[in-house]
Amino acid sequence: MVSDRNKRTHRWESATVTAVCVIVLFIIFVVAVRWFRSEPIAEESVVSSIANVLKPDPISQAVIDGAIDTQSREATLAWVSTGERVGAATRGEKDDRYYFEMKAALPEIDREVSYYQVWLLSRLPYDFFSLGEMVTDEDGYFVIEWQAPDDETYSNYTQVIITVNQYEGSLDPGTHLVEGEFGN
Repeated sequence: MVSDRNKRTHRWESATVTAVCVIVLFIIFVVAVRWFRSEPIAEESVVSSIANVLKPDPISQAVIDGAIDTQSREATLAWVSTGERVGAATRGEKDDRYYFEMKAALPEIDREVSYYQVWLLSRLPYDFFSLGEMVTDEDGYFVIEWQAPDDETYSNYTQVIITVNQYEGSLDPGTHLVEGEFGN
């Protein structure tokens, strides 16, 4: 009888140990499945300002300065289609502010419908903006004089573009008619 009792106790102990092992393995399985299916944790780098991202470091600034002439004061303007010279642009500083002046011999257009617009373009980082509409001087040349509204320097805007735009059309640049680049 002692032997039967030992067998029963041994069975219960064995069954209890097996049940505990199965429960522990099930918990480990559930945890492993949840870990496997979870999204990877991505490290987020916090940038204090977008200006810090767009500002080149000293090494890349040296490369930019070597590739782009930001010091030239004059640009020759030529027709995109023929390469014929039509004018010149100058830039620099007046009264501690960036200025831009341009004079070009362009054909007359219907001034009630169209106008010549001047754009400055920066290649690195890529950006462009309009200087506005050209007017004619007393000699019939199309001219524009622009002074920066702030203390910013626009020397990295090295390409000059003239487009013809419609007053009732898009505000985006039209077809490039005349182009020039400071340093070329």
